[in-house]
Amino acid sequence: MHTNPDLMILRDSPVRILLYSHDSWGLGHLRRTLNIAAGLTRSFRRASALIVSGSPSATQFRCRERVEVVKLPSVTKTSQGAYDVRTLGVDYPDLMQLRTRLILESFRAYHPTLVIVDHQVIGLNGEVLPLLREARDTGVRTILGLRDIVDDPAVVDREWSSSEHRWALTEGYDQVCVYGDPEIFDPRVEYRPLKEISHRVEFTGYVARPAKPITRMRFEQPHVLVTVGGGEDGSSRILAYLDGLSATPGEWKTDVITGPLIPTADYKRIRLLARTLGSVKVHRFHPDVPGMLSRASAVVSMSGYNTTVEILQSACPSVLLPRVFPRTEQLIRADRLSRLGLARLLVEREPLALRRAVEEVLAAPPPRSSYPSMDGLRNLSRIAAELLSFPNSLAALACTRN
Repeated sequence: MHTNPDLMILRDSPVRILLYSHDSWGLGHLRRTLNIAAGLTRSFRRASALIVSGSPSATQFRCRERVEVVKLPSVTKTSQGAYDVRTLGVDYPDLMQLRTRLILESFRAYHPTLVIVDHQVIGLNGEVLPLLREARDTGVRTILGLRDIVDDPAVVDREWSSSEHRWALTEGYDQVCVYGDPEIFDPRVEYRPLKEISHRVEFTGYVARPAKPITRMRFEQPHVLVTVGGGEDGSSRILAYLDGLSATPGEWKTDVITGPLIPTADYKRIRLLARTLGSVKVHRFHPDVPGMLSRASAVVSMSGYNTTVEILQSACPSVLLPRVFPRTEQLIRADRLSRLGLARLLVEREPLALRRAVEEVLAAPPPRSSYPSMDGLRNLSRIAAELLSFPNSLAALACTRN
């Protein structure tokens, strides 16, 4: 896309943005969506944003001015990776019907100018399809926003093979935005369904919160940060790290962020073990993870999208412990970054092996590789402005195809 000379005029026009984020495990989709809503309302001075999210923590984050959240009844994943009701005492089909109606009514009541759907092409179990069809009928512009890596290519090809997915990808969205860098992972090449629409796929760079230039801080005693995102499935990684310290205490201090969704029993166990070590401080939640990364000598982390972006943004040396089930997205991301010399990948979580990896990262010189673009918010704002400058272009193309 080329920049339109009228974009600066559009930035002062009233814009309503509806952002959908399905959410089940963790906080990744919600955090990225909050960042995008904040970025767009900064770019468009008269914009407002309504986030429709299923995250159990959807209302626990402070929203920027002109950003509001509609909380959907939450789902979770079973040990087999299937979706199920989290807390509401109804059957799963009834829950999905309720969510679908809430999403559609939010669209109808809010009258958005632009809809941005995060990650799920047709929403969880197709819950966004009615919204997409109505948006297409009423001329509302639509963007599908994809994190850099969705999953293993075979899995994506299978999950996106339905007629509903094909319609959404070819007809339902004006633009597909990939929040990543093709030099690390190119879904136009890796994912067959995107090859057919590669002309409408645009890379924004990684979506990161604006940050001041970071100067790596030096301490007489090294500091290691351990963080596992939302924490719903990160306990074993934290315990492996602490067990490694128990075997041979390290010559460094540690801050552990367990995440707000960690099971209570695991949190108590981690706190107890940390007290016996003495050099470990435990936080259930911390409002400034980027700040902690700027002060850390190294970080031990899972490799979810948002945390990885913050690590890259901070240039903090890292040991990545990816989730491998129910999706391999984190493993693929950690592997690609490891190959580029931007992180250290450790698949097995054996305590002594993890301890050795931390020691090696602390002793190693800083990575010399160049870091990927973090301009995702600025580029997404540009793409949104260009779409809103030409409200009838896709409709004209649809008439031509028909």
